[in-house]
Amino acid sequence: MTIRHATESDLPQIVGLMKSSLGESLIPKSEPLWVWKHEKNPFGRSFVLVAEEDGRLIGLRAFMQWKWNWKSKEYRAIRAVDTATHPSHQGKGIFKKLTLQLLEECKNDGIDFVFNTPNGQSRPGYLKMGWEQQGRMPMKIKLTNVFKIAARKLFYKTDPDAPYHDPTPAANWQKPLDLLADAKIMTTPSLLETPFSKEYVQWRYADNPLFNYTYFSDYTNYVATGRIKLQGKLRELRITDYFKMSESSAHDLAKQIKNFCSEHHIHFISLSGNQFLQLKKDFRWMGMLPVKNIGPIVTLRNLNMNERFPALLQTENWNYSVGDMELF
Repeated sequence: MTIRHATESDLPQIVGLMKSSLGESLIPKSEPLWVWKHEKNPFGRSFVLVAEEDGRLIGLRAFMQWKWNWKSKEYRAIRAVDTATHPSHQGKGIFKKLTLQLLEECKNDGIDFVFNTPNGQSRPGYLKMGWEQQGRMPMKIKLTNVFKIAARKLFYKTDPDAPYHDPTPAANWQKPLDLLADAKIMTTPSLLETPFSKEYVQWRYADNPLFNYTYFSDYTNYVATGRIKLQGKLRELRITDYFKMSESSAHDLAKQIKNFCSEHHIHFISLSGNQFLQLKKDFRWMGMLPVKNIGPIVTLRNLNMNERFPALLQTENWNYSVGDMELF
């Protein structure tokens, strides 16, 4: 077995390996999706290693680049995302070998830390390789149709074999992108935040080939992004990001979202709990349910943070959005 860096010519085999290893029930695998995610990312191209045997790819490990601003300094990070091992080669430690080698390369390249939100099946493996749990991401929830939720059960489990379907209507992003091109976005320097740029919004939301994100805006004071996510038989409006351009309250945001929820039969709305706590004035309409740690479990691994790393394990030091943490 040979471990090497992936090349452009590997792309068809990479997609084939991911399909054979992971299937397509939740997230489709395709060459355009890979190129968008790992090559067009405005934070930089992903770090990718492959394991090869007899001219065939049998393992894959990809770390997607990301950046965070914190206390007037920019930190380079990586998201531990795509990984695959061919079914006939599982149980041979390929995932661990690829991960540890790529971690060392990223550390030597100056990457500060790793973050991701692994599921319960993969999390123990990450913890054995030095990842540490921050805990569940704080979330703010608003119920929009209590009677239907009570009848159908709020946390009805999604069928893992259900075909992929994104019910969010397609949006024309030109107007908000024009607005954001010259916008000065309000920030919270004391907390870790993804640095804003029009290029980031266009890549992450407008050009996303996986989900149809929509937006809400008064074209002066704010742009909110979001999408509909099916949760079993329920529909969630997931507010993924909120870009605020002035101290003025977002007076019509609640009305826009209420109309959207009515039109698309939304059962509940979700928002990052940390964003809610920073922007209560604009999200009072989210109701009385308290912020609770019910989001994905965030895990981190130190590379070059040294004595600063323990602070990353404290949820209150982050102003992450749902869009920063959701899988895509």
